[in-house]
Amino acid sequence: MSPFNLLWLKRDLRWQDHDALQAAFADGKKLLALFCFEPLIKEHPDSSVRHLKMQRQALQGMLSELGAFSNHLIVLEANADEVIDFLIDEFPLAAIYSHKEHGVAATYARDKRIKKSCQKAKITWQEFDHNGVQRGRQNRVRWDEDWRNYMQKPPSAVKLEEWPLLSEDEIEQIQKALKAQFKPLRLTPSPSAESHLNRFNSKARMKTFLDSSAQAYQKHIGEPQYAIHHCSRLSVALAWGTLSLREVYQASIKAHQQASRKSDLRAFISRIHWHSHFIQKFEMEMRMEFENLNSGYDRLRQNQNIEYLTRWAEGSTGIPLVDACMRAVKATGYLNFRMRAMVMSFWSHILWQPWQMAVHHLAQCFSDYIPGIHYPQVQMQSSVTGINTIRVYNPIKQSLEKDPQAEYISKWVPELAELPIPFRHEPWKLSPLEQQFYGFKLGEDYPEPIVDISKATNFAREQLWQMKQDPLVRVENQRILQKHTAANRNISRRTQIIMNQKASQQ
Repeated sequence: MSPFNLLWLKRDLRWQDHDALQAAFADGKKLLALFCFEPLIKEHPDSSVRHLKMQRQALQGMLSELGAFSNHLIVLEANADEVIDFLIDEFPLAAIYSHKEHGVAATYARDKRIKKSCQKAKITWQEFDHNGVQRGRQNRVRWDEDWRNYMQKPPSAVKLEEWPLLSEDEIEQIQKALKAQFKPLRLTPSPSAESHLNRFNSKARMKTFLDSSAQAYQKHIGEPQYAIHHCSRLSVALAWGTLSLREVYQASIKAHQQASRKSDLRAFISRIHWHSHFIQKFEMEMRMEFENLNSGYDRLRQNQNIEYLTRWAEGSTGIPLVDACMRAVKATGYLNFRMRAMVMSFWSHILWQPWQMAVHHLAQCFSDYIPGIHYPQVQMQSSVTGINTIRVYNPIKQSLEKDPQAEYISKWVPELAELPIPFRHEPWKLSPLEQQFYGFKLGEDYPEPIVDISKATNFAREQLWQMKQDPLVRVENQRILQKHTAANRNISRRTQIIMNQKASQQ
């Protein structure tokens, strides 16, 4: 068997605008593609069956695009490092091509094991930046410029019919050996089923949004009932890679140039930049998976209430909009950004609980879960970054402003649907006589509020604003600004001394 290359697929489930694939094609050697449903990811607390379904659907579309040589994409239920070690030992593997994965600590540790194996076997592993995020950065100086340059490059393209094929005997030999060692996963190619996440449907959704839905983007982006129809809904395609961020950026720029009303698309394009911004932040400080970005907040929220977690996750807090959101995201995998911020703020501020307790439940629910966006956002909405504005969302105010007719509440909390609209927002305001009149009993038909929102809000704000003046919080703020913003900021001598002392104690 002659040497062949391996394309290792991760969160980049497409054949176009795929820099790793283009480089593998350019090399000219025979090419095999690999995707692994990894136990180390499946067993991680942020993973869910919903995520696996998204990946299966994307892979089915990819197999359909390959057509007659779909056998050149091998899908296994195994950890990638074990499969790659096996291929190195048993076959003449020449090189590995992949995008860099900006994932959790467990996947980063796996990558380091693979790198060690490649170095030992003297096999080249070429990793490519993905969606404008760069590994190894120490600060953000010139990052915006680098990101724009990346986004403006022509999308890479290959002709799948020119795939450097292994012979049938070679493919059979490799598949037989892998089947004996690992569990293969049989997927049926599926080109364009409406319920499937694949490239065909992702491109169609992007076109629909840019051509029409975007015209009401800013008006409805904060409204849970209507955002689902007027937001792009491309976050799932970007999370699993059926579209690249560069494709979406360039299509959006073109649509913006041709649009009569430009503000909506301008707002959307800014969010494309924020997509990479947050992943870059996580890539530069991956401890955010476990720790507060600003360590000055470590002593806050030490008490953990399991009952709170259960009621919040199930949507039984007695706060209608919070419960509607938590039930909706669990059922559908979708929640618009404002409501994501609100439910996380409710958990961390109103219930005064550590974000670490809740972070995995939301990750499991979201169809578009990306670690590099999820952890920084959770921390920002929990007010533990120190550098962001403190936002203690009042769920009643949000309910009245973003769901004024209680349509969203009525859909997801149907036990309130027959009440007059004002009481759907605040059912605890019903008098005993009114409850009897409407055939509704608070505490039986729907829970009483889990906490007093007004008291809890005042407590949270008082605690957080006091912490703003804490010496360690302020020192950490300067460190964070120095590392995660583009401007060069001079750290004071006193701050530098404290940072050095802290480093020496670690």
